[in-house]
Amino acid sequence: MPKPLPPLPPDEPEQIGPLYFVPNADYPYPFRVEKPPRFWLDEQTGLLKDAVEVYLRTEPLNREQFELLMLYLRQYVERAVITADADRPRLLTRLAKLRSVNEITNYVEELAEWGLEPF
Repeated sequence: MPKPLPPLPPDEPEQIGPLYFVPNADYPYPFRVEKPPRFWLDEQTGLLKDAVEVYLRTEPLNREQFELLMLYLRQYVERAVITADADRPRLLTRLAKLRSVNEITNYVEELAEWGLEPF
């Protein structure tokens, strides 16, 4: 008889750097993981929302916005469930080397190939 899965971890507010995330109970992360990735729409300061909206409009990001996107993407890639053949350490190494909005866009497109949709 298979062992029952452990309960889902409590989904509590979390601060990551200057960002403060409050989970949306209507859209919980669907996989059992120790620490679920935080989604940008659940961030409460508004800083990340502003940065993502500028990014999605393909407008230039200031340094703070760029750094917030990098922080967000890092926690997302570190925590999200990805396909078994994905190389998470390589993805994180590549993330640390991104220096432009175009590089972020190409990176996010690659993430989609591995089942990650941070935006």
